[in-house]
Amino acid sequence: MNQAISSVKDKSVPSRRKFLKETFLGAVFLGLSRFAPISRTVVRSDGSPYLFFSDDEAQVIQAVAERLIGKSPLDVNVVERADRFLAEEDEEIREQIHDLLWVFNAPFFAFLFDFRFSSFVGMSPENQDSYLEDWMTSNVAFRRTGFQALKRLCISMYYTDEKSWREIGFEGMFLPEDRR
Repeated sequence: MNQAISSVKDKSVPSRRKFLKETFLGAVFLGLSRFAPISRTVVRSDGSPYLFFSDDEAQVIQAVAERLIGKSPLDVNVVERADRFLAEEDEEIREQIHDLLWVFNAPFFAFLFDFRFSSFVGMSPENQDSYLEDWMTSNVAFRRTGFQALKRLCISMYYTDEKSWREIGFEGMFLPEDRR
C-alpha cells in the first residue's frame, strides 16, 4: 500500500532538478526580456480609458479573450473588467502581468519560442490558436504558467459578469429563501 502511495506521490510532485530547471528557464526568459531589442514601456494614448493596460496590452487581452471565449453576442467587456481588476493588485503582480503580456506578444519571443515572425496580435486567428496551444503545451514551465494566467484572467472576467450567466444556465447568486 505504501508503495502505491509513494508512486502516486512521485508522479504528482516534480523532482527538485526538474523544478529548478523549469523555474530557472522562466527566470532567464523574463530576465532576457529586459534586454531584448524591443521597447517594453507602457504607452497610453491621450485619453486612454485604461487604468492598468497600455493600448497594446489591451489589444493582446482582447485577442486572447476572443480566441478563448469566442465572439460573444453578449456585451461583456473582458478588457475593461480585467483592467479594473488588475489596477488594484499589488505592484509585483502588475509588473509580472506587464512582463507576461510583453513577452507573449513580442515578435522576438514568438520567433525564439516557435519560429513565428509576427506578434500575437498580428497573427491570423488560426495562427493565434496554434500559438496559444504552443504556450499551453510547452516544455517550459514559464510558458505554461503564462498561458494559465491569461486563460484564467480572460475566462474569469467573462464568466463573473452576470450578463454571461444565462448563456451557461446559471441563475445567479441567490440565498435559498430567494429561490422561492
